[in-house]
Amino acid sequence: MLAGYSRYWAAALRTVEKSPGKWTPFPDAVVLPGSAEEVREVVRICNRYGVRFKAHSTGWGPWAAVSQRNSVLLDLRRMNRILELDERNRYAVIEPYVSAMQLRAEAMKRGLTCHVAGCGPNHSVLASCTSQEGMGADAYTMSHNNRNLLGVEWVTPTGELVRVGSPGSGAGWFCGDGPGPSLRGIFKGEWGALGGLGVFTKCAVKLYPWPGPPELKVVGEVPNYGYELPENFRLYLAVFPDWESLNEAAYRIGDAKIGYLVWRTASPQFLVLQMGSQFSEEELSQLYETVEAVLPVHRLEITLASPSTKELEYEEKVLRAIVEETGGELRNVAEDPILSGMKEYLFAAFVFQNYNARVFSLTGDFLTSFGAELCPDRALRTIPLGREIRRKYVEKGLFVRDGAENFWGGPEEQNRFCHWEGLLSYDPAERKSLEGAMEYVEESDRVALERKLGMTIPSHLSPLLAERFSPHHQHFQEWLRRIKKKFDPANLSDHGYYVNPEPTPPSP
Repeated sequence: MLAGYSRYWAAALRTVEKSPGKWTPFPDAVVLPGSAEEVREVVRICNRYGVRFKAHSTGWGPWAAVSQRNSVLLDLRRMNRILELDERNRYAVIEPYVSAMQLRAEAMKRGLTCHVAGCGPNHSVLASCTSQEGMGADAYTMSHNNRNLLGVEWVTPTGELVRVGSPGSGAGWFCGDGPGPSLRGIFKGEWGALGGLGVFTKCAVKLYPWPGPPELKVVGEVPNYGYELPENFRLYLAVFPDWESLNEAAYRIGDAKIGYLVWRTASPQFLVLQMGSQFSEEELSQLYETVEAVLPVHRLEITLASPSTKELEYEEKVLRAIVEETGGELRNVAEDPILSGMKEYLFAAFVFQNYNARVFSLTGDFLTSFGAELCPDRALRTIPLGREIRRKYVEKGLFVRDGAENFWGGPEEQNRFCHWEGLLSYDPAERKSLEGAMEYVEESDRVALERKLGMTIPSHLSPLLAERFSPHHQHFQEWLRRIKKKFDPANLSDHGYYVNPEPTPPSP
């Protein structure tokens, strides 16, 4: 057995051996509440009989499922309404099953938009805001959903209905804090409890100005479709000689307060593989080589957007000057002889994160390493480390050949902080591939600890993996345990992806 997180990985291997590809147990019952009151009654019944429960919205990822048997799953798909869209104050009140694209489509009709997390437009906005992470390409101008959350309606693990922030005082949904101490840091913090602290039944989320038309024209067919590029949008690739010059340019672009989106999607190989369903094997191989040549490693995808032609011209001049002064080259996607044929798809990928909705389509699962919100310089240091670690696994055939530089992320809030994470696709039903994934995560975590690079994303998603980082980060697991025991004394809200109320020391 592998050293390190042996108990965690042993459980994963046992799951694969018994039922390949099925990572989570089935719940003993599924209920479909249609209101906060019905959610409250289900939670109260679970408390009465000592039954564990877990809330589920759009279900992006295994943390949306129960982590153990003898559990009830609350499927919230009936709670799918946009309850309020306040144009003047720029916020929307939503239920759990409202997807990012559903909210964005309605907001665009009113000249507004919402942040779309990097997992794709099919994710639950409420889950991203209250219970999970929320970074993504448009975080450059729209922050991320950790900071876009306003008022909240929350059924606590004991069945109490609480309205957090201004709605708790009957003052509307515009604020997530007060009066008194804020509870957002309790149930959300940076990452969220992933179902371990009750059920969130409503929330308000910030909206931002949308510079495009009320509706976009669809080009192509599902699943490989895009949107016609509006006249007041510009798509660019900024290509640099190395990561250091890319980082310097990102700082300067943020300081200049220009740009609508600044990001780096996954490797070109990964993008091509996601488009592969419409190509023959020969065509796919040719496209693979072509895109690899025109989408270099050290690049940023930059979108400019403004209703003002003069502002667009000004931002383009500033952008071009910054890129040139940092040793880079600026390419207009619409004018590039190769990329222009993909501009509709790339527009959907850059602005709407459409390609990430199919991230599981290659093998049925994927992993990520390093990551989380860090200062840009520190985040950047994880890329060459991740590249060297993952390359040997790709060469052994344990992971999909999706590019050693398959790091996804970029600057947020005009580069005040940054997100980078290393994606890889493996086969969860193939023992060797799964073992390779385990070794890769363990090695990445060890390097992150040795180099003091902060917690990795996999460790955010597992109480057992997080134990190794806790002593190096102010013993955060102990604080989470106190919160868990205070709000959920019977330990009924599924803690499988949050924190184990009883300390579990990591394997040596």
